[in-house]
Amino acid sequence: MKKFYLFLVAVMGMAVAAEAQSVSFGPRIGVNFATVRAVEGDDDFREEFNDEMEFSTGAQFGAVVNFGISDVFSIQPEVLYSQRGFEANTSLLEDDPMGDISVKFKMNYLEVPVLAKISFGGDKVQGFVTAGPTVSYWMNGKLKTSFAGEKEEEDIEFQDDYEDGAKQNRLDFGASVGVGMAYRLGAGALNLDVRYGHGLSDMTKYEEDRPSEEPKNAHRTIGVSLAYLFGGK
Repeated sequence: MKKFYLFLVAVMGMAVAAEAQSVSFGPRIGVNFATVRAVEGDDDFREEFNDEMEFSTGAQFGAVVNFGISDVFSIQPEVLYSQRGFEANTSLLEDDPMGDISVKFKMNYLEVPVLAKISFGGDKVQGFVTAGPTVSYWMNGKLKTSFAGEKEEEDIEFQDDYEDGAKQNRLDFGASVGVGMAYRLGAGALNLDVRYGHGLSDMTKYEEDRPSEEPKNAHRTIGVSLAYLFGGK
């Protein structure tokens, strides 16, 4: 399934390249502020769950290609390593600090956004907005817990089969919107990019329909990054 979607993105990229008036490319590096939100399921559980979830920080880096269709409009596919996850702190016993539990969940994704980009401004400095779909694949991750002074760390083991009718969903579809600024520098342009990523897929995959009382948990990410794009006009 992952290979099919990457192939589809590649075909789209070749089709866009055929229409492009200019092409620029380069690396991207930045930081993610990520968490998880329960968006469906039992109302009381969803409210309590979302109150507990805090943002975690992680890295993002990868490669960008921008196909300029006109002076204003371009298509920008990317391939990124993107760290997501969440942090949570809770107490098993009220007013008992020894009952505090700390959880840090890191998830490493291969992320492929395909963005429409609208630019405006002068030759030296431009602003831009981006929006488009993303396809991501959950590669691996770590779970860190701390309780009563004891710390544990374990790698995530993905289930091949459904246990009790459910397993991890490693494929994530989402949407991305962002704003940024490009500054012409040397042989290319330095791009500052701020994006919001809205996960649409449930992190849990069910053998049958998801039970109505079970929450649908989805990613929410704010990314801040720099890219240097060579070429273009």
